[in-house]
Amino acid sequence: MSRASFPGALLAALLTFGTVGAAQAQATRTWVSGVGDDLNPCSRTAPCKTFAGTLPKTAAGGMISVLDPADFGAVEITRSITIDGTSHEGSVQPPGAGGIRIRTVATDRVVLRGLALEGNGTGTGILFDGSGSLVVDR
Repeated sequence: MSRASFPGALLAALLTFGTVGAAQAQATRTWVSGVGDDLNPCSRTAPCKTFAGTLPKTAAGGMISVLDPADFGAVEITRSITIDGTSHEGSVQPPGAGGIRIRTVATDRVVLRGLALEGNGTGTGILFDGSGSLVVDR
């Protein structure tokens, strides 16, 4: 390999392996818990604390499941995802602003199941300003 082509080959290898690493970091199912930590991998045994911390670790089309009742904070959703709080009600208490903002494209599907939105009469519970489909199931 000549000196001129080595940097190009090295760059191509780094881009390839960097992409593979990012894809492996996202699980199809993740969990949140009131006693979790957003630095965790969001697995069932090491859950995250907020929906916003869990979302980047969940693959498009995946599911975030609630392990125990707690306030999991506001979140902005930009791709297909299911947030399922039916086992233990998950809540979002927006601090005077939006609780769940959904900004998706026409091919995305967002499912929100078993969530309580508690804003004490202020803010917006769910703001859907994207396209695609939204299913809200209590």
